[in-house]
Amino acid sequence: MKGKRILFLANRLFGIEKVIKETLERKGAEVEYYDERPANSFLVKAAIRINRNLIGYYIDKYHKEIINRTSGKKYDYIFFIKGESFSHSNLRTLLAGHPEAKSIVYHWDSIANNHNALNLLPLFDSKFTFDRNDSRRLKIGFLPLFYYDDYRKVKESPGEYENDLLFVGTAHSDRYRIIKELTKRFAEAGMKSYTYFYFQGRLMFYKYYLQHKEARDIKKSEVHYDPVDKNDLLDLYRKSRVIVDVSHPKQTGLTLRCIETLGAGRKLITTNRDIVNYDFYDPQNICVIDSENVAVPAGFLNSDYLPVPEDIYEKYSLSSWLDVLFGQ
Repeated sequence: MKGKRILFLANRLFGIEKVIKETLERKGAEVEYYDERPANSFLVKAAIRINRNLIGYYIDKYHKEIINRTSGKKYDYIFFIKGESFSHSNLRTLLAGHPEAKSIVYHWDSIANNHNALNLLPLFDSKFTFDRNDSRRLKIGFLPLFYYDDYRKVKESPGEYENDLLFVGTAHSDRYRIIKELTKRFAEAGMKSYTYFYFQGRLMFYKYYLQHKEARDIKKSEVHYDPVDKNDLLDLYRKSRVIVDVSHPKQTGLTLRCIETLGAGRKLITTNRDIVNYDFYDPQNICVIDSENVAVPAGFLNSDYLPVPEDIYEKYSLSSWLDVLFGQ
């Protein structure tokens, strides 16, 4: 990657886009980054997710500014994550202005959750997804997500555990019910849990509260509107024995949380049944639970974490992920 010039476009996601940019730069690349969204307010995010045409003029104006700023520059790669808000016309214009660049798109969300994805996929040279089913259905590359080096540091510097169970995340679908059942069972066994239910603003919470019956059980005192700081999250991992992942019912791809847990060398409880098909799966480290019958075997909780073979562990690092994307 040394000396390669990369135009990188991705939504902001808890600073992960910065880590990707920094890792590419450590590999020797020159990276120019743009947030794909014109703003990160709840209303803009919701409009893009529901139908980008609701604010199409505003989005297109922002993207045309990016096209103008990058015009005349030479890139070796144009790299998108999701490409959720670009119109077909603007993406075609951007790519046509840099015929020497190889275009790459990676989807770290289910295609079913991105109405615009199928419209844009044909324009890219290389296409990847974290979802095995989407990969098979659309005949695009399958590439699981990654952990970055901060999680490796958690694994290499274990401390004393303060929590037996950790959950940090939004309270979508049946997550709240499942997490509350798990924490109840852990409490009955004399174990301590730490949970942090996050919503992207009060409007998002009240919208969810009104639209979903299961949300009526959520206690407002348990809801947080600020994301957990990256360093605080790493500290929580360091202090916790078991991490919980409750996947969205519409996706089969492994969440970032699953791979971060691998990176941190922590045990995982997950509802994602497809995890048994991954090469790092070990029932001593990973417990797959039924969302309708939340039960964790005592043997899983009482056994130690079994280290994953080094070659498999390295395969899921951010550095390896980027090497696959850029064909290194």
